[in-house]
Amino acid sequence: MKPKLTLLSVALSSALFPAYADTQVEDIERITVKGEFNPVTVEKLSTSVSLLNEEELAKRNAIHLEDALNSVANVNFSSGASRAKFFQIRGVGLRSQFVDPINPSVGIVVDGINYSGLGAAANLFDIEQVEVYRGPQGTRFGSDALAGMIYMESATPTDYQSGQVVLGSGNYNSRQIGAAYSNGITDNSAVNISLNSNKSDGYIENTFLNRDDTNNIDELVGRAKVRVDATPDLTLGFVAHYIDIDNGYDAFSLDNNRTTLSDEPGVDQQKTNAYAFNANYTGWSRFNLYINASISDSDLVYGYDEDWSYVGIHEDGYSTTDYYSRNRDDASFEVRLSTNPSASYTNWTVGMYAQRRDVDLQRDFWNWDLWQAADFTSQYDTQNIAIYGQLAHPIGADVKVIAGLRVERNGGDYVDSNLIVEDLSDTMWGGKLAVEYQVSDLTMLYASLTRGYKAGGINGDALGKFKNSGLGNYQTVLADHISFEPETLLSAEFGVKGQSTSGDLALRFAAFYMKRDDMQLKSWINQGAAFTGYYDNATEGTNYGLEAELDYKLTKAISINTSLGWLDTEIDGFVTADGDDKTGREQAHAPGYQYSVGLNYNIREFFYLTLGVEGKDAFFFSDSHDQKSENINLINLKLAYDLGDVTVSAWARNLMDTDYAVRGFYFGNDPRDGYTSKTYTQLGEPLVYGLTLSYQF
Repeated sequence: MKPKLTLLSVALSSALFPAYADTQVEDIERITVKGEFNPVTVEKLSTSVSLLNEEELAKRNAIHLEDALNSVANVNFSSGASRAKFFQIRGVGLRSQFVDPINPSVGIVVDGINYSGLGAAANLFDIEQVEVYRGPQGTRFGSDALAGMIYMESATPTDYQSGQVVLGSGNYNSRQIGAAYSNGITDNSAVNISLNSNKSDGYIENTFLNRDDTNNIDELVGRAKVRVDATPDLTLGFVAHYIDIDNGYDAFSLDNNRTTLSDEPGVDQQKTNAYAFNANYTGWSRFNLYINASISDSDLVYGYDEDWSYVGIHEDGYSTTDYYSRNRDDASFEVRLSTNPSASYTNWTVGMYAQRRDVDLQRDFWNWDLWQAADFTSQYDTQNIAIYGQLAHPIGADVKVIAGLRVERNGGDYVDSNLIVEDLSDTMWGGKLAVEYQVSDLTMLYASLTRGYKAGGINGDALGKFKNSGLGNYQTVLADHISFEPETLLSAEFGVKGQSTSGDLALRFAAFYMKRDDMQLKSWINQGAAFTGYYDNATEGTNYGLEAELDYKLTKAISINTSLGWLDTEIDGFVTADGDDKTGREQAHAPGYQYSVGLNYNIREFFYLTLGVEGKDAFFFSDSHDQKSENINLINLKLAYDLGDVTVSAWARNLMDTDYAVRGFYFGNDPRDGYTSKTYTQLGEPLVYGLTLSYQF
């Protein structure tokens, strides 16, 4: 890191958060990060992380994770479905999944259950805290956290009766009904259960079918969590999730607006049953034992009207759809030992993690080469096993050194109906080396070097098309991309975290530089009406930037929350199937800046207002073409009347009804203009508003 940046950060820390050696520190709320090996407050964590608690989520009336992420610095998302399923942190992350198996760059974990690649499951009702880790988390989370991790925790069971009921209604015929209940079962056990239904007609009008619900939302999510204090030293936990998503998918328009002509609108469905068990034993004098095991079974159906229109608009009179039905079974087991903090000067953690994921795909589509309906099946079974360790050793009273290492063996077995059989095996490693300097009890400086990794994979769709003589010169391209190599990411980061003694001011700042080796990028072949996608390894990429979060309580009635992200990215050594060299260009879905400013004003004792402004720079939609979004600025508003147990709120997101894109493609699909190639975009949420009544007890 440059010396002037370090000196600036020290000066900033000293000015805002002096040591106050002779000043009594008031009782300040410390937020505990739950996704780490051991609980730690966010101020003492040498990683750039944003935390969204229930209060922050309620200010936005956020129902799904995509409703909240615009407030987090250097975090973006892509749609291409009814919900945002894929996320990008600091410009790194996948944007979609079609035929081939994928390895997410940004993982999602909910209550210890891995939902990486299943972002539609990120419903926020009764979620106690969302933690967004930026930068590689190789030691803690392994191959699903090349760019970062999103960790969500539902409400903790209470020994006393508590809960909430939420009723909401809004435009587009939106309605929400949610209920959560927590109570003690016996003297040493407690349960928390929740059920939430969210429905909407969606934001699309299908003029051909004369319907306004072809892109509807219909989601039901239930969660249960049990805590058992089996002995004074042994705590057991049980988790169960039920997810039933039956959303429509009719989002792309030939006219690039919210009006579609599809005669066979698609679907975006997910049905998941997931369970987890954990045990925490603290009865030994020198170390503690933690075990977590989980299983999940998900049935996924994703399909759409491929021509976005109806029979008769095309001269050839065709009508085609493309459907992907997947069954995904996950199982994981983790065991780790960690130091009892009261028994050792040096804190250490060692552990083992094993995961198995089996994915079966059935694709039903129109084969343009054969001009007939066709199907495709594949099976991809992966097994991961990892060992890891982390050591935190104090050097004097104020300095701590942290060193971590994780080694992971990944194996994959692939077979499909094109008689393609491939086996993959990779041994990868990640780690962390950090120095933390505690300037005072409330201020910390840190510098870290972290390494993340992501497994390679199989280009099954490309392999199947390789035998197609109609692809001409593209056959050579496909033959060279049977598989793709693992990607690694090395990140250097410097940060400052601090609070004032009064708790009125909090600042978190990070500067980072990341180098990506064998960067995995998506490329496309467009041959007439046939599309084939495959993953390729660019030589490298660079991503560097800044992140800052400031929370300031101006008066007893007024407070502000701000975040700012600045990002610069570049691709080096990537040539598309058409021979276009993208060296020197920015990476996809990596806006140059993002910002969020929230104002909270307690107008009267029971009446408050929240005003938020957020925005992001334009970004490239893809690494294989040069079409871009526009920069956006959105305004959110909420007025609430709080009577203690009952809160009535009126809210609006995207108050100015700004059109903005969350996904974009470039090709020809409109027979009315001779299939001229142009940019097609899926539009994000328009102006939405409503009333919400919540009762807490």
